Amino acid sequence: MASSPISSARPVVLVVDDEPVALAVLRRTLEPHYHVLTASDGLEALNIIGAWGPAIRVVVTDVRMPGLSGPALAAHLARLNRSPAILFVSGFTDPDVPGEVLAKPFQPDALLSAVSRLLESQEHSGSRPEGSPPSGSPLP
Repeated sequence: MASSPISSARPVVLVVDDEPVALAVLRRTLEPHYHVLTASDGLEALNIIGAWGPAIRVVVTDVRMPGLSGPALAAHLARLNRSPAILFVSGFTDPDVPGEVLAKPFQPDALLSAVSRLLESQEHSGSRPEGSPPSGSPLP
């Protein structure tokens, strides 16, 4: 049985990468510490975010992907009332990326530190109060 967003005690992280090997490495690195969801492109990521909503705390996304790129995905997420924090990962230098970029290749500790930093920043800013529905959201 699949875990629901409510039952997950660990923060939920969505990893988005069109390269299967990179996606698997990111997932394996994060799984011991976080509840990890994966998407192979930006459109699949939007569907997952639609299903999981604000339970997703961080999105780790590749910058260059076919279809919906990482920056385009971030632009969609910025329109959400409670958008998740975003960490871009890329093997290319791109000055137009709207946020923190972790350059590939990177050590596992660098990824874990970056995700942890984003989560701590959310907690300190008070942008993710636990158990609160997004304002303006219909109640079930």
